[in-house]
Amino acid sequence: MPIYDQGYRRHDARGPLRSLRFWPIAREELRLVLAKRAFLGLLGLGWLPFIGFVIFFYAVTRFPEATRVVPVDGSLFARFFVFQFPLALLLTTFGGAGLVANDLRTGAILVYLSRPLTRRDYVIGKLSALMVLNLSITLAPGLLLYAVGVALAPDHLLKWELAGLAPAIALYAVAVAAVLSLLALAISALSRSARVAGLSFIAILAGLEIVRGILWSFLRSEYLTLLSIEANLRSLGNALLGAADSGSGVHWTWAALVLAGVGLACLAVLRARVRAVEIVT
Repeated sequence: MPIYDQGYRRHDARGPLRSLRFWPIAREELRLVLAKRAFLGLLGLGWLPFIGFVIFFYAVTRFPEATRVVPVDGSLFARFFVFQFPLALLLTTFGGAGLVANDLRTGAILVYLSRPLTRRDYVIGKLSALMVLNLSITLAPGLLLYAVGVALAPDHLLKWELAGLAPAIALYAVAVAAVLSLLALAISALSRSARVAGLSFIAILAGLEIVRGILWSFLRSEYLTLLSIEANLRSLGNALLGAADSGSGVHWTWAALVLAGVGLACLAVLRARVRAVEIVT
């Protein structure tokens, strides 16, 4: 029987796996982070506000006059995210500070990109891990709190004017998670030390808020709120959830544009820093 030379044939993976090349990176990062007991404790801490608001919904069923103090509408969920933001900030700091910095320090990024992975796969994988962690204390408790609220206080939440509240909660949770995750990942890509990256992440968010407060005391300009990422997220959340925005007179679209600009700047940093060739000057 004759033997025919077929030469080299490229191995093709199964079709569905081609678009999920980032998933092993995300899965491994999640495994490493969730293996730390301290981080699991931080995740548990992120659900404490949820328990407190569930107790409030139960109190509303027993004492309806409690709604005179805190109305049961979109503003209640805006208050909920006020509690969740600092917890998401801590979670992002400890979970995302070393995602790229450690790879730059050890040279693991060269190993990643020497495989059949693109720069996009690497970034999406790292970003997906951080997004999952953030959504676990923003999106998950937010939607579950809405479900509990509907079950315990349907007369307050099942109204026509609140029909879009659940999608608004989901959209705002994704926005918070995306902004914090992109910023943390970009800062991590600018350093080779996870500690320095984490401190820089906190310093930038807190520093911008401090600068805004100082300038406000002198200039009294409503546009100064655009300097703070936290204030922009709060303004966007108030607009989506239908809560009164007492901290800014600027329309929420300006806040959305600033946050979009921050996201694009972070992607530009990642594009410049994530590369398969180490450049030494």
